[in-house]
Amino acid sequence: MSDRKLPRLLQSPAVLLLLVWMLIPLGMTLYFSFIRYVLNSLRRPEWTSPSLSNWRGFGNYEFVLKSKDFLFAIQNSLFIVCSILILTVILGVLIAVLINKTFPGQGIVRVLLISPFFVMPAVNAVLWINMILDPVLGLQGIAIGSINDLIDGLRAAPGVGWFFSLWPELEPISFRATQTSAYAVIIMVTWQWTPFAVLIFMTSLQSEDQQQKEAAVLDGASPWSQFRFLTLPHLARPIAIVVMIQAIFHLSLYAEIEIVSRGNGNKNLPYLIGEFANNNIGAASATGIFAVILANIVAFFLLRMIGKTLME
Repeated sequence: MSDRKLPRLLQSPAVLLLLVWMLIPLGMTLYFSFIRYVLNSLRRPEWTSPSLSNWRGFGNYEFVLKSKDFLFAIQNSLFIVCSILILTVILGVLIAVLINKTFPGQGIVRVLLISPFFVMPAVNAVLWINMILDPVLGLQGIAIGSINDLIDGLRAAPGVGWFFSLWPELEPISFRATQTSAYAVIIMVTWQWTPFAVLIFMTSLQSEDQQQKEAAVLDGASPWSQFRFLTLPHLARPIAIVVMIQAIFHLSLYAEIEIVSRGNGNKNLPYLIGEFANNNIGAASATGIFAVILANIVAFFLLRMIGKTLME
């Protein structure tokens, strides 16, 4: 046996297993998307089984496209993902640069910063929406109530009371509402995934060329110039990798949306699939195919961006 055939022969079981692992679920989803498959159909009992006789063609895709929530789910998916990516990258870079310097308790701070990443998504959502963002019992409600009490006390103070009497009373934000639930998801997911970005950036900063920074200091470069022309270019590749990995994970967000708003004005494609899957498996499968297409489009642009970054 030649030297080339042996490695391929040894790799073939893993490759075949991976193909079966990927192609069978995708093939079943594709098959279900072309048939009428409704779990609780009293009017047409034959639709309750995934039979080829229930062939519908592109009817499920047309049904999904005409759904009132489909376009909103796509827009909301992209809005949530892009917002989280922007916030995590900015906060990750700033925090990584800050804690890269030597200071007392540096190890403890690093461990505490990374720990939110290990919290389960459902637990993360429950803690944030009930203990922090709740307008009555959460930290938000308590903080806004304390600020209002302080302003009320200052209104009676001599000399400055007239100034504080112009201030309106602050109202806590209900993050379960239709207009704000997406922001709650962005906040809690950003909190959980920023440590991941910090860990990647902090590891990359360990290999930054210190001689260049010393030369820049001797030349009189300001800290901002050092950050802009030395640190940021050095972090270009880690930033591209963080963006790609997080985009893949955030396109499949579900638990946070379910816990925060039950989909009330805050749906993405995975949540829409879950709604259809309660009864209409055909429509859920068609939506899943649309989600795969969207994920591949996003991955295509991200891979091109990362490839360009790595070649520079």
